Amino acid sequence: MKLYFDEHVHPLVAVMLSERGIDCRTTREAGNLGRSDEDQLRYATAQERVLVTFDRRDFLILARQWAVTNRSHAGLILSTQCPVPELLRYLLHCYAHHQYEDLTDHILWLKNYKEPLSL
Repeated sequence: MKLYFDEHVHPLVAVMLSERGIDCRTTREAGNLGRSDEDQLRYATAQERVLVTFDRRDFLILARQWAVTNRSHAGLILSTQCPVPELLRYLLHCYAHHQYEDLTDHILWLKNYKEPLSL
């Protein structure tokens, strides 16, 4: 799973995940600051990256619009805003659970990954 962070996600999260070997890209790195939500989702999909965002409402609407018109996206991870250490921990749990899955057209709620996987 490759990740793409919406511009409201602190870039430090991408740095910390990258240091752990997770392929991450930020809107700043992609040159997409200030672009529309649809542009962000289009970019993430073209790059086969799951988009991580706090903008839950707008991206849910956009995902529904894409589904109605038979357009696929590479996946969404939706979250409420939280401190960087919490966000990092939740994303690591989510990644551990889904790293080998195709998340095309899937929407994951990061709140479901607050606890580590039990092995």
